[in-house]
Amino acid sequence: MRKIVWIIPEGRIKKGTCFNMDLKFDNRQNKKKQELELSNSWIITYSDMITIMLCFFIVFFIIADNESHSLQQMKVLLSAQVENLQEENLQLKEERNELARKIFGIENLNGQQPSREGFLAFLEERDLMDQVEILQNERGLMIRFKDSVLFPSGSADVSDQGLELLEEIGRKLVDINNPVIIEGYTDNVPIQTARYPSNWELSTARATTVARYLIYELKLPEERLSVAGFGEQNPIDSNETYDGRANNRRIEITVLTQ
Repeated sequence: MRKIVWIIPEGRIKKGTCFNMDLKFDNRQNKKKQELELSNSWIITYSDMITIMLCFFIVFFIIADNESHSLQQMKVLLSAQVENLQEENLQLKEERNELARKIFGIENLNGQQPSREGFLAFLEERDLMDQVEILQNERGLMIRFKDSVLFPSGSADVSDQGLELLEEIGRKLVDINNPVIIEGYTDNVPIQTARYPSNWELSTARATTVARYLIYELKLPEERLSVAGFGEQNPIDSNETYDGRANNRRIEITVLTQ
């Protein structure tokens, strides 16, 4: 701040007396300067807010990009896992068939080869075409029964109609020396009873019941038979519809080819 010194003539004020006075215009200039600084302070606050928002959007973009990348990686991994499981399932089926052939000594069997045409003619002759389906696949000849043909709902006790059908089919199997695999399947509707805690027990019990009938009633050699229960696994139709669930509840008897 600037200062000015006034010298007062002698006689009025003591000789040599000085007065220091601050100029008022200096105070006005300082006040204007302070007001200017205050009026510009909002720019600093606004720029800080813009910087913070920019940082937020950058972080948000990075997180979103990482999540999208992670989801894509997860999708690829899951697809690979599904393919691996399908390959392993196919390999297990092949190993199971090979094991059955070794156990039953199929290489030394000289029985006749089962043919789909022969079985179809047999079923047509006995008017059984609407109760049984005959399929030929890489494993051999498959005879597929819907569970309603053989069993009451939720039971592994063969119905009277089912016993008659098993007798007709079983007598045809007696003439063939090939090993036989009996497999039981259910739909995906849960079951929980004292006798069958789950679909695994029900499907296995049904396959075992069929095997016992073939062994004890029709005298099919026990060493030729094997039994498996798969529960709701390996469906052949959709479990979302009534007809689809009915198709999935089934017994499959497969005569392995030599």
